[in-house]
Amino acid sequence: VRRSLGEGGFTLIELMVAVGLIALLVAALGLSLGDGGGNALASAQKIIGSLVGSARAQAAVNQTEARVLVYATRPPSGDSDKYLRLLQVFIASPEGSNTWVPVGSPVYLPRGLYVVPTSTVGLLASGVIWPVNPAPLSTLGTATGPTQPVGTAFNGATTVLYVQFNADGTITPPASPYFKFVVATGALSASSLPAFNNAGAVRGVLIRPSGAVTFVNDAASF
Repeated sequence: VRRSLGEGGFTLIELMVAVGLIALLVAALGLSLGDGGGNALASAQKIIGSLVGSARAQAAVNQTEARVLVYATRPPSGDSDKYLRLLQVFIASPEGSNTWVPVGSPVYLPRGLYVVPTSTVGLLASGVIWPVNPAPLSTLGTATGPTQPVGTAFNGATTVLYVQFNADGTITPPASPYFKFVVATGALSASSLPAFNNAGAVRGVLIRPSGAVTFVNDAASF
């Protein structure tokens, strides 16, 4: 049943989209807080939470799959400025296809902050140093290909990390009961890869199979 323009009230999906967009705008303002430090780390956490909420809402309103993508093509073949810092929401068009259309603008995490990758295998030899054991790794999907996706800020990327929502707002969980979207402070090494440098400067979100999001403010809680 469609509402005419003269009728009052909003549908639940409309409210979800509106709240997601407002949250994303508020989080983007946090980019002005500066590089590194507690304020920027909290801002990065809010950006991720807002993008996740926006993707879930877009999946519902468009009745298709939606993803938050993270640029994960490692230097030197990838862009060191985008690596583990560039994120954006995409929807599948049409539903079930592998054609991904951007929604909104790409967002960078504040400088000095990076999404923690899904594995440290091979990273230690490349300059990435993790100060805690075990490392609080993200548990996200990985997609590879010649372009991810064409005509966007991800054009030419060969690897992306992602969390994907179904049209009903749920996700298909990885090996653990939920997705972990972890962000931490780091400094670029000589090989242009981030060396994570503070065991206490870790935040992020947990995403449960239902799509519910929980904010996490320390490494041990992951």
